Amino acid sequence: MNSIFGHEKQKALLLSFLQKERLPHAFLFSGQSGIGKKKIALEFIKHILCEKGSGCDTCRACIKIERQTHPDLLLIGPQEKKADDSPDFLEAEEKSSLTARSNIPRSLIAGDKDGKVRGINQEVLAYPYEGSTRAILIDDADRMRKDAADALLKTLEEPPPYNIFFLITSSEREIPLTIRSRCVRVSFAPLQREHIEEYFRKVLNVDEKKADLISMIACGSIGNGLFWLKEGNLNLRYKLAELITGKRRSFLNATGLAEQSTKTSGDLSMYLTFMLSLLRDMYVVLDQKDTAMVMNRDVRELLEWENIDRRWLEHAMKKVQETMTIMRYNVNRWLLLENLLIHIMR
Repeated sequence: MNSIFGHEKQKALLLSFLQKERLPHAFLFSGQSGIGKKKIALEFIKHILCEKGSGCDTCRACIKIERQTHPDLLLIGPQEKKADDSPDFLEAEEKSSLTARSNIPRSLIAGDKDGKVRGINQEVLAYPYEGSTRAILIDDADRMRKDAADALLKTLEEPPPYNIFFLITSSEREIPLTIRSRCVRVSFAPLQREHIEEYFRKVLNVDEKKADLISMIACGSIGNGLFWLKEGNLNLRYKLAELITGKRRSFLNATGLAEQSTKTSGDLSMYLTFMLSLLRDMYVVLDQKDTAMVMNRDVRELLEWENIDRRWLEHAMKKVQETMTIMRYNVNRWLLLENLLIHIMR
């Protein structure tokens, strides 16, 4: 796990289970998105399934895990969705080959919408194919349907001795308590700025100035940093800041920015989070009469405390938070963001 930046306490805890040779039957990795929870789970699985027993990265087992094609690694998660797809999991496609066990849609855990059982319960109960242990990783576990969660609970109540479950979540409270109580919880904090900056400089060869900026606006998440590393996303971020601060106010501009910000399903969440942090920066500027303490340094010149109205600021923050809640449902994201931008334009 030496290649992973940060999370030293969590890595030490996991390795201690290997040293004691007493692995729990289920782990729950919780923490914000994009901080490396799934990466650490896969690295830990290498240590468990490694032919040399050390997560060597060179044996056949480690290479297969890296490629996510190991027959004793079962990856379960939602299928990719378009921006307007329902947040519920989509219908499962039939999988047959060994390598297809990686990336199985979560609806396979239990019955589908027709009530026909297509579960992976039989797959879970099957013996490992190559070794004595198999790892089952459930990504975004908080987004399981109720029937899927019920089926998982039954498995965790009487787990096969050769299976180890890894549940990955950024919203632990959404997972039923009955499931959480049967897992060893490993909590992950946001990464420190220096770890993010080091990652972008050493791994991605980003220049020092940009790596410093990315580490500042990534909010402790390498995933966020990778998003803002794209020049187009940074440019759109600046245009949104211009609109919100009143520098480029027009309904046409709001419509165009809403369209650009919702082209893929994950983008809207990133831009809304930025907008909320920008409004919080405006609060800081209003109270301190200074921009030295703002987090979004790339748009600092747009923040002028003389032009900030406290009542508008409170209204805008409330509208952004409401939009962040509504977007979890099956709504047209373009219209949702357009409506928000029009409402909070200054």
